[in-house]
Amino acid sequence: MNMKLIQFVLFPILICIFRNIQAQDKGPIARWKFEILDENKKITPATRIGREAPTIDKEFNIIEDVSGGSTRVIGNYFKLVPGVVGNALLLDGFTSYIDCRDVSAPKISGDFSIGVWIALGAYPTNWCPVADQSTIAEKGYFLGIDAYGHAGFKLYAGGKYFEIKSEERIPLRKWKHLEGVYSQDDGMALYLDGKLVASIKTEGTFDHPYSDNLLIGKHSIRQKPEGTLSPKSTEAVFTFFDGLIDELIIYNSKLSSKEIAEYVAQCKPPSEPSLVLRVLPSAPQVSDKFGAIYTTLKYHDAWDNLWRVGKNADVVVSFDDIPGKFIFWRGTSYIPNWITENGLWYNNEFTETWSDKGCHEPMSDKRCKFSHVRVLENSDARVVIHWRYPLVDNWENIARVDTLTGWGEWTDEVYTIYPDCVAVRKVTLFSSQPQSPHEFHEGIIVMGPGQRPEQVLQPSALTLANMEGETYSYSWEKGIPLEVDKNGFVHLPDKANIHLVNTKSQFKPFVIIDPKANPAWDIYRGSLRREVSMFPWWNHWPMAQYPSDGRNAMDSDQPSHSSISHANWDAYEQTENSVTKLMLNGLTEKSADKLVPLAKSWVSPAELRIIGSAMHVNEGYNPSERAYNLRFSSTGKLNKLDFILEANADSPVLNPCFVIKNWNAKSLSLKIDNRKIKHGKFFRYGFRNSLEGTDLIVWIKKESSVPVKFSLKPLAE
Repeated sequence: MNMKLIQFVLFPILICIFRNIQAQDKGPIARWKFEILDENKKITPATRIGREAPTIDKEFNIIEDVSGGSTRVIGNYFKLVPGVVGNALLLDGFTSYIDCRDVSAPKISGDFSIGVWIALGAYPTNWCPVADQSTIAEKGYFLGIDAYGHAGFKLYAGGKYFEIKSEERIPLRKWKHLEGVYSQDDGMALYLDGKLVASIKTEGTFDHPYSDNLLIGKHSIRQKPEGTLSPKSTEAVFTFFDGLIDELIIYNSKLSSKEIAEYVAQCKPPSEPSLVLRVLPSAPQVSDKFGAIYTTLKYHDAWDNLWRVGKNADVVVSFDDIPGKFIFWRGTSYIPNWITENGLWYNNEFTETWSDKGCHEPMSDKRCKFSHVRVLENSDARVVIHWRYPLVDNWENIARVDTLTGWGEWTDEVYTIYPDCVAVRKVTLFSSQPQSPHEFHEGIIVMGPGQRPEQVLQPSALTLANMEGETYSYSWEKGIPLEVDKNGFVHLPDKANIHLVNTKSQFKPFVIIDPKANPAWDIYRGSLRREVSMFPWWNHWPMAQYPSDGRNAMDSDQPSHSSISHANWDAYEQTENSVTKLMLNGLTEKSADKLVPLAKSWVSPAELRIIGSAMHVNEGYNPSERAYNLRFSSTGKLNKLDFILEANADSPVLNPCFVIKNWNAKSLSLKIDNRKIKHGKFFRYGFRNSLEGTDLIVWIKKESSVPVKFSLKPLAE
């Protein structure tokens, strides 16, 4: 037989024999163990790695395949933690992933198996791969998780797309093993913890990846989040894996059910993966001092590490007599939240408007590029905080930009906060069109991971009351409350101006609006999905980083929020380019009807009458700061100030504040009805410096429906 004939006949046979020998080889063609190896290929202790640590280079091979190749981890935050075998890789869910583009990714041509151990910190917003090799080119394979927590295996064969997924949802914070198996003869199979959960016959041969690109922990294409409610105002984004990955192994052969089950049985994953429990931040529940503190609140490392902020990014107001807080946190775009004694979060929204690009609101300012907060006053008597923000959409467009001035719509909110956990919200919208449609109040519950609306709210989540003490509670138990008119407004009780949210806490959030401002209330009626929650429920905010103003919550894996009501009421002040509205709000142990005295003391305050002194001027009650304003008008020596609050049943006294301008003494004494009151929790004072002099701020814990005499006297220095 001549040489050409031998080459023509024998070489193809030898190649087939070689390929059959390869197919019989059960060893992995690629394995990612997620150990740090030193330059001598010895495992070193797991260390914190990321951008602030040394670059992963020749000295730090975090991933080693069977041929000794290494792969860089890309992203803002990632680390090695204890895993199923040795270490696992923690990916942050925002930026970090593995790209095998620069090394030899596995070459898969026929039957193959791919398995991995995972522990989820949260579900992805859409399909997210553990491993995705070239599916963007309609080739290759994909093993990953969908937005509902189902495991999925996808591939292309014969030019067609095939997909299988588990019916069972993968629980959070638990180690689970996934295995995808493909055989040209048997098709596709998906295993969860060694058990077959889905399979399908395929047609044609596997379309092997046309390139070496393998992505681990990041989708190859941008997608809008599953559950998106507002496609026009939601951006398509890359989906990242949030959690732990360990022992990613690929075989260029089909593993049997027995082999997979035996492997899973041999592994002994820790009962609890190394994932930090995610809880909304809070300072200590009990404080020994009332006041505002600049701080930087922590959530969890992966999220915290995204922010380019220093040590004083947030503001926390603590109370020494009530176990509540008032927090301005960048995670909620500085939208301030009342925090109950058991850590439930609630806010009264902000100003909001709309365009064809979606909502214009501070919720859209995910990274606080515009929104900011500052403390104006901080004394033992009260705290005053200024929060400023534009009405911006998800594309950073400010609403109604004036072509003449270049200014769009901005809002100043000033909160005057007192030790009794009551604050005045003074909200001023600046706009060239202040009468255009806007929203000023929406009752919003904020929840952390693991919290559902039903865990935070009573079924009868809202009670309204009027100044007569009449109340009516609205229940979501059988669906959205039906006690509404054709325009969606509620009228029970008549002329309601008190709004109490029935959280599952001792202290509950409340709102009071002056009845003379004609408040109108409506129940939030959108996006209700009874199979998920009895309340509307979304997670595009807070803390989410992708541009969106509407996404249904699938589960309690992410921070989320729920809304129950809106309010509209008349302006307190109005100009050609602004509108100002007032609201009393805070936390209370009282029922809605018992808030009537507080409401009366604010909307119809007791008359103040100065006794004897001509050196002091009564400038009247200012509801925008819940305070009586007086002024020392003389250039002479400061003397005592005596006055009476003419309280009665319709105009009671309840924890009054007095602002006395130009009071330059540093200390003082107080008598109430000729009885000396010791400086402390019942009698607090502080000072406010201005260009004109020093103002005295006095807050007194006192309730009365009969006249009360007050005597303030400066003490000798």
